[in-house]
Amino acid sequence: MKFVTLTDTHLVPPGRRLYALDPAARLAAAVERINRDHDDLAFLMVMGDLAHWGEQGAYEALKDLLALSRVPVVLMMGNHDRREPFRAVFHEADDDGNGFVQAVRQFEHATIVTLDTLGESRDVHAGRLCGTRLSFLERALSDAPRDKPLLLFQHHPPLDLGLPHMDAYRLQDSEAEWQVFRRTRMPDFMVFGHIHRPAAGARRGIPFHIQRATSHQVAFDLTTTAYIPGTHEAPDYSVITVSGRDIVILQRPFLYDGPTFSLDSKATQAATSVDELQR
Repeated sequence: MKFVTLTDTHLVPPGRRLYALDPAARLAAAVERINRDHDDLAFLMVMGDLAHWGEQGAYEALKDLLALSRVPVVLMMGNHDRREPFRAVFHEADDDGNGFVQAVRQFEHATIVTLDTLGESRDVHAGRLCGTRLSFLERALSDAPRDKPLLLFQHHPPLDLGLPHMDAYRLQDSEAEWQVFRRTRMPDFMVFGHIHRPAAGARRGIPFHIQRATSHQVAFDLTTTAYIPGTHEAPDYSVITVSGRDIVILQRPFLYDGPTFSLDSKATQAATSVDELQR
């Protein structure tokens, strides 16, 4: 089983830019590259912060861009999103029966659980899991088959990463989530968005992965607390493969347009310019 994840697209209405970037152009480039190079995907997942200001016009632009995808698309909520304008555009999006954009998907090789960690207030950027959403998670984990991996996706990480400007906005109900795990089962793997930086590790023994955003990035800065430092570093997407109990994640920068060359060739090893690599 193979699928692709994107995160933090931060779409704005057509004709506008964000931090001097065009988020729509970056997303379009990602979809084009995924369509061109991957013909064996189960789905494409976009892990929240779909629109920067949660505007209906931004979601309409997002829908037009994702319509170009050759595989089904799964959409999640992030702290910049707003459910009402989102649902006005994406009528068929996931709904757990209580209005939250979350679901359980059973595939032959894995169970995929997506959580809605969007806070209830427009001014809240930290993640939240209310009692209703925790109950959803408990049922999802309790009912999941034990003979295949369970992958849990949520926008907000439940732990500090050492980036103080972002750690302040992590999941606030992480201990309550952990207690659900203890009562039911531990996910085999967790994937987060929100951070706009690549990161990996383990949350109390559960491995996790975070990839770069599709739009702007957060700087590698371990000290700043007064504001969130940003950069224009290149974006990427992740190709996730599940085979038996093995889970492999490959991150791909999709805006790289430089040469591909042999690392074994004596000529390319001796090259002193990019032009020599392209001969």
